Amino acid sequence: MTEDRPEREPELTPREVRQWAEFCCWTTLALAPFLYWVNGPAVSTDQFAVRTALVALAAAGAIGLRLFAWRSRGRK
Repeated sequence: MTEDRPEREPELTPREVRQWAEFCCWTTLALAPFLYWVNGPAVSTDQFAVRTALVALAAAGAIGLRLFAWRSRGRK
């Protein structure tokens, strides 16, 4: 016995995942100065490296995903 169910769309499309990832990157960049102010200066070179890498990766992700969105929008 089979049930008649309509086809459901996937819960998140790849485009939506990219949009959420871009939002997370921009949010990380926006909150970084506030978090540095709250947490204070880095107390070790390791902590400085991790903070710098986090900001650099967030910036690269935000810019890269924004450029990808602009390029893919132009193709349509």
